[in-house]
Amino acid sequence: MTDRDPGAEPDEGSGSEPEKAAGDARDAAPGDSIYPATNTFYTTPKLNQGVPADPMFIRVLSAIEITIGVTLFACIVFGVMYQVLGRYFPAISWVGAGELALLSMIALTFITTGYLVGRNGHIVLEIFDEMLAGTRLFVALRVISAVIMVVTSLALAYEAWVKIDTEWGRLSAAMHMPLGVLYIFALVGFLSAAIHSSFKIPYANRPERKLDIGEMEG
Repeated sequence: MTDRDPGAEPDEGSGSEPEKAAGDARDAAPGDSIYPATNTFYTTPKLNQGVPADPMFIRVLSAIEITIGVTLFACIVFGVMYQVLGRYFPAISWVGAGELALLSMIALTFITTGYLVGRNGHIVLEIFDEMLAGTRLFVALRVISAVIMVVTSLALAYEAWVKIDTEWGRLSAAMHMPLGVLYIFALVGFLSAAIHSSFKIPYANRPERKLDIGEMEG
Protein backbone atom coordinates (compact mmCIF):
# COMPACT_ATOMS: atom_id res chain seq x y z
CA MET A 1 0.00 0.00 0.00
CA THR A 2 1.44 3.35 -1.05
CA ASP A 3 0.83 6.78 0.36
CA ARG A 4 -0.82 9.34 -1.91
CA ASP A 5 -0.85 13.09 -1.75
CA PRO A 6 -4.45 14.26 -1.12
CA GLY A 7 -3.90 17.32 -3.30
CA ALA A 8 -2.66 15.33 -6.29
CA GLU A 9 -4.88 15.05 -9.36
CA PRO A 10 -6.64 11.71 -9.77
CA ASP A 11 -5.25 9.24 -12.22
CA GLU A 12 -6.81 9.06 -15.64
CA GLY A 13 -8.03 5.56 -15.05
CA SER A 14 -9.39 6.16 -11.58
CA GLY A 15 -13.11 6.29 -10.69
CA SER A 16 -15.76 3.70 -10.04
CA GLU A 17 -17.29 1.67 -12.83
CA PRO A 18 -20.81 3.20 -12.48
CA GLU A 19 -19.36 6.72 -12.82
CA LYS A 20 -17.43 5.75 -15.93
CA ALA A 21 -20.51 4.17 -17.46
CA ALA A 22 -22.57 7.28 -16.76
CA GLY A 23 -19.91 9.46 -18.35
CA ASP A 24 -19.82 7.27 -21.45
CA ALA A 25 -23.62 7.46 -21.72
CA ARG A 26 -23.51 11.27 -21.57
CA ASP A 27 -20.84 11.42 -24.24
CA ALA A 28 -22.72 9.11 -26.60
CA ALA A 29 -24.57 10.70 -29.48
CA PRO A 30 -28.39 10.55 -29.46
CA GLY A 31 -28.34 8.40 -32.55
CA ASP A 32 -26.32 5.75 -30.76
CA SER A 33 -29.21 4.89 -28.43
CA ILE A 34 -30.60 1.36 -28.66
CA TYR A 35 -34.11 2.81 -28.30
CA PRO A 36 -35.56 4.25 -31.53
CA ALA A 37 -37.29 7.62 -31.65
CA THR A 38 -40.97 7.52 -30.81
CA ASN A 39 -43.74 9.77 -32.07
CA THR A 40 -46.57 10.00 -29.56
CA PHE A 41 -49.02 12.65 -28.42
CA TYR A 42 -46.50 13.77 -25.81
CA THR A 43 -43.57 14.11 -28.24
CA THR A 44 -45.78 15.71 -30.93
CA PRO A 45 -48.68 17.38 -29.07
CA LYS A 46 -50.34 18.75 -32.17
CA LEU A 47 -52.42 15.97 -33.68
CA ASN A 48 -52.59 17.49 -37.15
CA GLN A 49 -49.06 18.83 -37.32
CA GLY A 50 -47.93 19.06 -40.93
CA VAL A 51 -51.46 18.83 -42.36
CA PRO A 52 -52.28 21.72 -44.74
CA ALA A 53 -54.82 24.23 -43.45
CA ASP A 54 -58.43 23.94 -44.56
CA PRO A 55 -59.83 26.52 -47.00
CA MET A 56 -61.53 29.54 -45.45
CA PHE A 57 -65.00 28.31 -46.46
CA ILE A 58 -64.47 24.99 -44.66
CA ARG A 59 -63.14 26.73 -41.55
CA VAL A 60 -66.15 29.06 -41.41
CA LEU A 61 -68.56 26.16 -41.98
CA SER A 62 -66.87 24.12 -39.24
CA ALA A 63 -67.00 27.06 -36.83
CA ILE A 64 -70.76 27.46 -37.43
CA GLU A 65 -71.36 23.74 -36.91
CA ILE A 66 -69.37 23.69 -33.68
CA THR A 67 -71.19 26.77 -32.37
CA ILE A 68 -74.58 25.18 -33.01
CA GLY A 69 -73.35 21.89 -31.60
CA VAL A 70 -72.14 23.49 -28.37
CA THR A 71 -75.47 25.28 -28.00
CA LEU A 72 -77.37 22.02 -28.44
CA PHE A 73 -75.09 20.29 -25.96
CA ALA A 74 -75.86 23.05 -23.45
CA CYS A 75 -79.56 22.38 -24.03
CA ILE A 76 -78.99 18.70 -23.28
CA VAL A 77 -77.25 19.51 -20.00
CA PHE A 78 -79.95 22.03 -19.08
CA GLY A 79 -82.77 19.60 -19.82
CA VAL A 80 -81.23 16.77 -17.84
CA MET A 81 -80.32 18.92 -14.86
CA TYR A 82 -83.76 20.54 -14.83
CA GLN A 83 -85.30 17.08 -14.68
CA VAL A 84 -83.12 16.27 -11.67
CA LEU A 85 -84.12 19.50 -9.91
CA GLY A 86 -87.77 18.76 -10.65
CA ARG A 87 -87.52 15.54 -8.67
CA TYR A 88 -86.47 17.44 -5.55
CA PHE A 89 -88.57 20.55 -6.17
CA PRO A 90 -91.83 19.44 -7.82
CA ALA A 91 -93.08 23.03 -7.96
CA ILE A 92 -90.58 23.90 -10.72
CA SER A 93 -90.87 20.64 -12.64
CA TRP A 94 -91.42 20.98 -16.40
CA VAL A 95 -92.48 18.08 -18.55
CA GLY A 96 -90.71 19.55 -21.56
CA ALA A 97 -87.26 19.34 -19.98
CA GLY A 98 -86.73 15.71 -20.92
CA GLU A 99 -88.07 16.31 -24.41
CA LEU A 100 -85.75 19.29 -24.86
CA ALA A 101 -82.75 17.14 -23.95
CA LEU A 102 -83.85 14.32 -26.26
CA LEU A 103 -84.54 16.51 -29.28
CA SER A 104 -81.31 18.45 -28.73
CA MET A 105 -79.35 15.20 -28.71
CA ILE A 106 -80.88 14.15 -32.03
CA ALA A 107 -80.25 17.57 -33.57
CA LEU A 108 -76.65 17.52 -32.27
CA THR A 109 -76.07 14.17 -33.97
CA PHE A 110 -77.27 15.58 -37.29
CA ILE A 111 -75.58 18.99 -37.22
CA THR A 112 -72.10 17.61 -36.47
CA THR A 113 -72.20 15.09 -39.32
CA GLY A 114 -70.22 17.25 -41.73
CA TYR A 115 -67.64 18.26 -39.14
CA LEU A 116 -66.97 14.63 -38.21
CA VAL A 117 -66.82 13.44 -41.82
CA GLY A 118 -64.35 16.18 -42.70
CA ARG A 119 -62.01 15.05 -39.91
CA ASN A 120 -62.46 11.28 -40.09
CA GLY A 121 -64.47 11.33 -36.90
CA HIS A 122 -67.12 9.03 -38.36
CA ILE A 123 -66.99 5.23 -38.19
CA VAL A 124 -64.87 3.82 -41.01
CA LEU A 125 -63.47 0.38 -41.84
CA GLU A 126 -59.82 0.85 -42.79
CA ILE A 127 -59.20 -2.54 -44.37
CA PHE A 128 -56.82 -1.68 -47.22
CA ASP A 129 -55.28 1.53 -45.87
CA GLU A 130 -52.21 -0.10 -44.31
CA MET A 131 -51.69 -2.34 -47.33
CA LEU A 132 -51.84 0.50 -49.87
CA ALA A 133 -50.20 3.27 -47.83
CA GLY A 134 -47.62 5.22 -49.83
CA THR A 135 -48.84 4.04 -53.23
CA ARG A 136 -50.99 5.55 -55.96
CA LEU A 137 -53.67 3.00 -55.21
CA PHE A 138 -54.01 4.56 -51.76
CA VAL A 139 -54.79 7.93 -53.34
CA ALA A 140 -57.33 6.22 -55.61
CA LEU A 141 -58.87 4.55 -52.57
CA ARG A 142 -59.29 7.90 -50.84
CA VAL A 143 -60.88 9.42 -53.95
CA ILE A 144 -63.34 6.53 -54.28
CA SER A 145 -64.19 6.75 -50.56
CA ALA A 146 -64.81 10.49 -50.81
CA VAL A 147 -67.04 10.07 -53.89
CA ILE A 148 -69.10 7.41 -52.10
CA MET A 149 -69.50 9.73 -49.12
CA VAL A 150 -70.62 12.59 -51.37
CA VAL A 151 -73.27 10.44 -53.09
CA THR A 152 -74.47 8.95 -49.80
CA SER A 153 -74.66 12.35 -48.08
CA LEU A 154 -76.61 13.88 -50.97
CA ALA A 155 -79.06 10.98 -50.91
CA LEU A 156 -79.59 11.42 -47.17
CA ALA A 157 -79.95 15.19 -47.62
CA TYR A 158 -82.71 14.58 -50.18
CA GLU A 159 -84.50 12.25 -47.75
CA ALA A 160 -84.21 14.89 -45.05
CA TRP A 161 -85.72 17.48 -47.40
CA VAL A 162 -88.69 15.18 -48.03
CA LYS A 163 -89.15 14.49 -44.32
CA ILE A 164 -89.25 18.20 -43.49
CA ASP A 165 -92.48 18.54 -45.44
CA THR A 166 -94.07 15.27 -44.31
CA GLU A 167 -93.19 15.61 -40.62
CA TRP A 168 -93.92 19.31 -40.20
CA GLY A 169 -97.53 18.62 -39.26
CA ARG A 170 -96.54 16.32 -36.40
CA LEU A 171 -95.94 18.04 -33.08
CA SER A 172 -93.90 16.84 -30.14
CA ALA A 173 -95.83 15.72 -27.08
CA ALA A 174 -94.62 18.27 -24.50
CA MET A 175 -93.19 21.27 -26.35
CA HIS A 176 -95.56 21.01 -29.34
CA MET A 177 -92.65 21.66 -31.70
CA PRO A 178 -92.97 20.49 -35.33
CA LEU A 179 -90.85 17.36 -35.72
CA GLY A 180 -89.88 18.60 -39.16
CA VAL A 181 -87.48 20.99 -37.41
CA LEU A 182 -85.22 18.02 -36.60
CA TYR A 183 -84.91 17.24 -40.30
CA ILE A 184 -83.70 20.78 -40.95
CA PHE A 185 -80.66 19.89 -38.84
CA ALA A 186 -80.37 16.64 -40.78
CA LEU A 187 -80.52 18.49 -44.11
CA VAL A 188 -77.81 20.94 -43.08
CA GLY A 189 -75.64 18.19 -41.60
CA PHE A 190 -75.76 15.91 -44.64
CA LEU A 191 -75.19 18.78 -47.07
CA SER A 192 -72.19 19.76 -44.98
CA ALA A 193 -70.94 16.16 -45.09
CA ALA A 194 -71.19 16.23 -48.90
CA ILE A 195 -69.23 19.51 -49.00
CA HIS A 196 -66.53 18.25 -46.64
CA SER A 197 -66.19 15.03 -48.62
CA SER A 198 -66.01 16.82 -51.96
CA PHE A 199 -63.13 18.95 -50.70
CA LYS A 200 -61.19 15.77 -49.98
CA ILE A 201 -61.20 14.65 -53.62
CA PRO A 202 -58.72 17.16 -55.12
CA TYR A 203 -56.47 16.85 -52.05
CA ALA A 204 -56.41 13.06 -51.80
CA ASN A 205 -52.61 13.00 -52.08
CA ARG A 206 -52.14 15.22 -49.00
CA PRO A 207 -52.07 14.17 -45.33
CA GLU A 208 -55.62 13.82 -44.05
CA ARG A 209 -56.93 15.85 -41.13
CA LYS A 210 -57.90 13.88 -38.03
CA LEU A 211 -60.45 14.70 -35.39
CA ASP A 212 -58.99 16.85 -32.60
CA ILE A 213 -61.21 16.94 -29.52
CA GLY A 214 -59.40 20.11 -28.40
CA GLU A 215 -60.99 21.99 -31.33
CA MET A 216 -64.44 21.27 -29.90
CA GLU A 217 -63.75 22.72 -26.46
CA GLY A 218 -65.75 25.91 -25.99
